[in-house]
Amino acid sequence: MKLNPSRVAGQLVSGSQRLVAISNLLRKGSREFDFLLHGKSMAPTLPDSSWIRVLPAEKGRFTVGQVLTYASKDRVMAHRLVRSMKSGSSEYLITRGDATVCCDWPVPATSVLGTVTAFSTGGLWQPVGPPPDRGLVFRSMAFLISNLVGNLLRVSPRIAVSTAKRIIRIHGMVEKARGYLKRRVALGSGRGVAL
Repeated sequence: MKLNPSRVAGQLVSGSQRLVAISNLLRKGSREFDFLLHGKSMAPTLPDSSWIRVLPAEKGRFTVGQVLTYASKDRVMAHRLVRSMKSGSSEYLITRGDATVCCDWPVPATSVLGTVTAFSTGGLWQPVGPPPDRGLVFRSMAFLISNLVGNLLRVSPRIAVSTAKRIIRIHGMVEKARGYLKRRVALGSGRGVAL
C-alpha cells in the first residue's frame, strides 16, 4: 500500500501507524517535512489548501498553544494544543481547531508527528501565529468543553473520547440547523415574507 502523506486535517491517509514511525525516524535528523492542508478548522490561522511545514516533535516536549500534527485513527490532524495531561501512566493531548469551539477527543502524546512551524499559501512561507481573538462566549464555551473532556480523561480515556465525540456530533447538528434557519430567513426576506 502506498503511503500518501500529502493530506492533513481530516483527510484519509493509509497507515497512521506508519506515519508515526516515519516521524520517529525523521526526529533523529530533525528534518522538516511539508503537508498540504485540507479543511477550514484552523482558519484564519492556517487557510484551507495551504502548505504546512512540520518539524518532528521531540518526545514529550509540547507547549499549550503550539499547532501539532498527529495521527488519529485513519486521519492526520493539524490543530492547536489546548491541554496536556496524564491519565494513568499515559500522557494525553487535547487539541482544538482555531475556528471551532469544540475540542477534539484526547489523543495519546505518542501519536504526535510534529509541530507546525510555518505555512505557505502562494510560495511565501510565514510563521504560524497565535489563535485569533474570540468573543467571551466563544472562549467560555471552548474552555468549558475542554475542561469537561479533561476532567473525564482523569476518570477514563474511553469516557473522555466518547463524550468529546458526542459533543462534536451535537455541535455539528446545531450548526447545520443554524445554517438551515439562516438560509430560510434569507429566502423569506428576499420574498418579503418573515419567518
